[in-house]
Amino acid sequence: MDESTAVKQPSDLNVGQPHSARIYDYFLGGKDNFPADREAAEEILAVEPDAGFIARTNRAFVARTTRWLAGEVGVRQFLDVGTGIPASPNLHEIAQGIAPEARVVYVDNDSIVLVHARALLTSTPQGRTACLDADLQNP
Repeated sequence: MDESTAVKQPSDLNVGQPHSARIYDYFLGGKDNFPADREAAEEILAVEPDAGFIARTNRAFVARTTRWLAGEVGVRQFLDVGTGIPASPNLHEIAQGIAPEARVVYVDNDSIVLVHARALLTSTPQGRTACLDADLQNP
């Protein structure tokens, strides 16, 4: 296996150090976070009390928009850049719930996120779901 096809391992799984994806997971009410993440999130909330609300509102916007695009507009291909740790309902669950043949590509460059995504983001038999290790700053 050459370097371009090697699966990146989560080298930054230091549960004693806060991690942005796990903090966001905490704001969403998820379970994939640790005490250091929760402590950092609480420090953020002390400065910006609406941070959790903002994260949940963002998530709701993605869900509403995906339902509209898949249902009303007929979009069948979706790209989620900056995926974050999966939290149900995920984009592919919403899109493929309306259009089982929908194709969804999740993109992130965080090894922790990618391990979660590859384990949890599976497609309907009619559609496709893929997870890519890529950086928005290097298209």
